[in-house]
Amino acid sequence: MAALTFVLVALACSPAHAEEKKGFFKKLFGGGSEQPPPPPAPAPKPAPAPTPSKTASKPASSTSGKPPRVIITTTKPGGGTKKVELNKPTTSSPPKTEAPKPVEAKDVTSSARRGESEFKADDEDRATVKSDSVGTLPANGGWEIVKIGGRDYVTADSIRNFYNPLYGFNTFRLQGNHFWLGSSKLILKASIGSQEMLINNIKFILSFPVQTSNGKVLFSRLDLCKLIDPVLCPSHIQNPEYFDTVVIDAGHGGHDAGARGVYGHEKDFALKMAMMVRTALMQRGFKVILTRSNDTFLTLGGRVAIANQTPKSIFISLHFNSGGAAASGIETWALTPQSAAATISRGGGYNMSGVTGNKQDSANIALATAVHANVISRFKFVDRGIKRAQWSVLTGCKRPGILFEGGFVTNAKECLLVASDTYRQQVSAAIGDAVVNYRKALSTAMAKQ
Repeated sequence: MAALTFVLVALACSPAHAEEKKGFFKKLFGGGSEQPPPPPAPAPKPAPAPTPSKTASKPASSTSGKPPRVIITTTKPGGGTKKVELNKPTTSSPPKTEAPKPVEAKDVTSSARRGESEFKADDEDRATVKSDSVGTLPANGGWEIVKIGGRDYVTADSIRNFYNPLYGFNTFRLQGNHFWLGSSKLILKASIGSQEMLINNIKFILSFPVQTSNGKVLFSRLDLCKLIDPVLCPSHIQNPEYFDTVVIDAGHGGHDAGARGVYGHEKDFALKMAMMVRTALMQRGFKVILTRSNDTFLTLGGRVAIANQTPKSIFISLHFNSGGAAASGIETWALTPQSAAATISRGGGYNMSGVTGNKQDSANIALATAVHANVISRFKFVDRGIKRAQWSVLTGCKRPGILFEGGFVTNAKECLLVASDTYRQQVSAAIGDAVVNYRKALSTAMAKQ
């Protein structure tokens, strides 16, 4: 299956736009010729390694002024349902959802692999995001909303109907716990009760599990607004700023070695990768700022400050993973949306009031998708998914930003690749192409700024 590709489409997703942009789905998300994984390069034999330290957006609104038709279905205790249609021309108005009251954001102090300080956000970088925390639905969708446990869910039928003019779905099936929505352009797979979702075989981790009610498949409204819509219609991400600069952050440094791998330390591999990504991006016409260019320690707040002080930029933090000897694969992290929890327990917990980086939610997930899909499609590594966490380098970032994990240095085979210049060069080229794809995908929205 070709890697997932951004499509430039109008918010209404009309058949005319689908016809105009034929082929972009494959082209923009890294389809086309694929490079095989590089052969493992000789790596130095490891010195006796010490024991690893275990320290640790809104979719565009309609410009027509016409409120979208929304049907809310409430499940009653006895199993019955009550349907209410909102936004009738003369009798009702759009539902208002109160955002949680602002509370003081707390530092995350849980111990974890990345180093304890990695999960502590500087107070100056924390900020409450005052917005509709469940997200604004794409306009004119005829959305059917079902409330379960006080949370809004949108029916898969609504999603199919809204995006059908673009994608031409011919498969819509629930078999057991498995759900498929598909066409020749896009295949979405999910399982009831699971937070994992595949779009063209690229794994995403949803904020909430997929549900069913009265035979209908339901996705949380938050996931529709903060993940599905930005990925399927990136050209209508709201207010993206044009960028010509990429801030590349080599994780760790100095006394903070990061993960201790079979053939070296994470900090050294991250710096070497950062230098190669810098070259790849410059070859593609971008300006590049490195948060560090040598083996020095830089605070997490200092890294964020560099990104925030760099105009017309996006931010990519490069890391390598650690775990058991068998753990393997690539994963990419975007910031947890407001009113959702991180994918893993050590990733910052529940994001109650929102943080600075949530202003870029849609751009964050679009950038993560572009990079992750392009790398996975070329190297066929284990796809660990596009995940969510409140890492400190993401919470305070005012620019679109992601954290990319390029493999496990605690896995002998993967660390051999990570230690190879050939592997790092090819991953760097994939990241460079992904950034080009991302900017193309958002070009229509950027032009409106």
